[in-house]
Amino acid sequence: MIIRLTQKLAKKIKVAPATAFPFHKNPLLDWTANMFMVSRWQCIIITNSHCLYSVLLAGRGLSSESAFIDEGMTALREQMTLDGALQIYDSQIAPHIDSISFCKTNDRRVLGSMNELVFLAKCDLLEIGLPIELVNIRLNETPMSMVRHHNPKLSLLALAKPKI
Repeated sequence: MIIRLTQKLAKKIKVAPATAFPFHKNPLLDWTANMFMVSRWQCIIITNSHCLYSVLLAGRGLSSESAFIDEGMTALREQMTLDGALQIYDSQIAPHIDSISFCKTNDRRVLGSMNELVFLAKCDLLEIGLPIELVNIRLNETPMSMVRHHNPKLSLLALAKPKI
């Protein structure tokens, strides 16, 4: 499993990421993570590099690699459970959590799309005052141009379907 980190997040969790790797053969095992501020509150967004399926979590207290992995994968599992994709998590993502490799980000399209998701999250959190659980749902139901104007949730489900 690959998690691509921005410099800011790598510094926070004290990881020296390797040079950017090519995309993973299994698109469900390639994720990008970024840290951003909402007022004075640190947030982390973890986004699938292919379908833009995302989860937000609080960055407070995540100052090590193991804490980031534990909290990030817990948040991802909870969000996928809410979206009816728990079977995808349990069968295709969870078995690979022990073999996570960190590297630098390499795709500007993914980072650009993540910046759009961060902007939407900030609006939902600050302007509307939604709880983080509802913000996650809204982010994954927002049509994105990178996935041909489908939403990330549907794109995740399409990635998980077996190819015939």
